[in-house]
Amino acid sequence: MRSNTSQKFTSTDKFLWIVTFAFLVSINIFGEKPIILVGFSLLMLLFSNFKLTINKYHLFTLQFCLYCYATLFWAMNGYYTIRISKTIFFSLIALYIYYEYWKNIKDINILLKIIMWAGFVVVVYTYFYYGVEDIISSEEDGARMQNAFNNVNTIAMLTAIVLMLNYYFFLFVKKDWTIVIWLPCLFIIGATQSRKAFVMLVLGIFFLYYFKQRRNAKGDSLLPSMKIAAFTITGIFTLIILSQTSMFSGLADRMNGLIASITGEGKEDASSYLRRIYREAAWRQFHKTPFFGCGINNSLLFLHEEYGKSTYTHCNYAELAACGGIVGLISYYSMYLYLLFKELKYIKLDSSAVLIVTWLLIRLMTDWGAVTYYTLTNYFYLMLFFIHLDNMKRKYPQVR
Repeated sequence: MRSNTSQKFTSTDKFLWIVTFAFLVSINIFGEKPIILVGFSLLMLLFSNFKLTINKYHLFTLQFCLYCYATLFWAMNGYYTIRISKTIFFSLIALYIYYEYWKNIKDINILLKIIMWAGFVVVVYTYFYYGVEDIISSEEDGARMQNAFNNVNTIAMLTAIVLMLNYYFFLFVKKDWTIVIWLPCLFIIGATQSRKAFVMLVLGIFFLYYFKQRRNAKGDSLLPSMKIAAFTITGIFTLIILSQTSMFSGLADRMNGLIASITGEGKEDASSYLRRIYREAAWRQFHKTPFFGCGINNSLLFLHEEYGKSTYTHCNYAELAACGGIVGLISYYSMYLYLLFKELKYIKLDSSAVLIVTWLLIRLMTDWGAVTYYTLTNYFYLMLFFIHLDNMKRKYPQVR
């Protein structure tokens, strides 16, 4: 048994850390394939002394999964609903095994480091796959890196998470900061021209710094506010300078196209235009079926009918509103709102809560530009968030 005051780790623990690390690397390089899910989950099951206990993570995720299945009864096409519901269900079964092990690890930084270094391995693999010269030349030419072993947006967003975690360790656990990962990661974000990754990185750095200064504020001191203002101004000037470089010029153009799409002023790029009309189609479908939607994953149908393309709406809110209705939105986002509400109580008590609140806010914002409700990594991160909340409840029992 592990001590209640100081946790000691065995060779089996370290083996399971390696399994988790390899699992994260594999699903990001080879895809979220059943053989990867089953193989690594069996290793966790065999070596982790598994014993299922029902927690909020299980209840929240399972109720959403069951609702996805329920929409089969009124779906436009039940086949699409069953397909995505099965994906969510098997992802949850596998992650419940991981959850039962990781909930007993008191130091959340161990799992955070595994996520960070697994992400960096994917970054390194990206250089080997595409070639360093091709990545650099694509930035110089303003061309966007193309999809290959994974979607470039997925690679870029993972890269942004790596940098956000690294910045968290820099601010709060200084001995664990590793500056060498920044340059290769920034090159990947520049080459992919991923707007979501850029927003994640900028907001992640800002929120972490902002919350650190606010939690250190004493009385009516203006110093934290002055530091935040200076940090913001410095950041804006840095972004302006970077946008003029070949590394980020393509990304800057795409950001301008996104802003034009939102404001209606300027030149809207093709990608922003398609995402906008897909969202508009989803909201029209929502008005037709506002309470229960037209069936999970059935955006493939109504978008094909309107635009001749079977695709997602590229917006998690619009996707769930159209396919799951108001009930679907509440069923899914109740998880995030519950976590955010609870974690805010710990933000001045524990630095790790600053990271989790930041991460939750970023997920809520970037869901406007991506459909995430069915992905394995989405539920892995939710697992992390619920484990952290469990740790906070044990560590600070006085908080209600």
